[in-house]
Amino acid sequence: MDIGERIRFVRQFRGLTQTELAEKSGLSADENGRIRISQYENGTRVPRKDMLEKISKALHINSMYLNMDDHTEALDFVFTLLDWDRTTDFIIKKETIDTESHYLIDLNTNLFDDFLEAWIQKKADLKNGKISNDEYIEWTINYPTEK
Repeated sequence: MDIGERIRFVRQFRGLTQTELAEKSGLSADENGRIRISQYENGTRVPRKDMLEKISKALHINSMYLNMDDHTEALDFVFTLLDWDRTTDFIIKKETIDTESHYLIDLNTNLFDDFLEAWIQKKADLKNGKISNDEYIEWTINYPTEK
């Protein structure tokens, strides 16, 4: 989800109209405020950092959820998993393997199964010298390839 989709999701979850969110965020409660929130939600405008803080406060959420600039790659992945959790039926469990605890995520979809199988093979090919690092990078930036 991008910033606008997240604003819309939380706004609707909170039962707010665009006008109500505009007013709670310090924008005008007239049509101009509603239009500004609409622009944020549909991606035609991106709120500045100070406005993201105001919107986050109005929505009663951690501003990190909206402020993509503050995300690390790991945090992006965390938020992506949380977004997927609303729409996808996947399984998370903790298992002990060789006396060590591991968290396992079964994404429960053929798309990811196929991707992970291909990725395992490409990583093995890279490690075994069957493909070069450049060929591996080429695969990563062109995935999925046409069949």
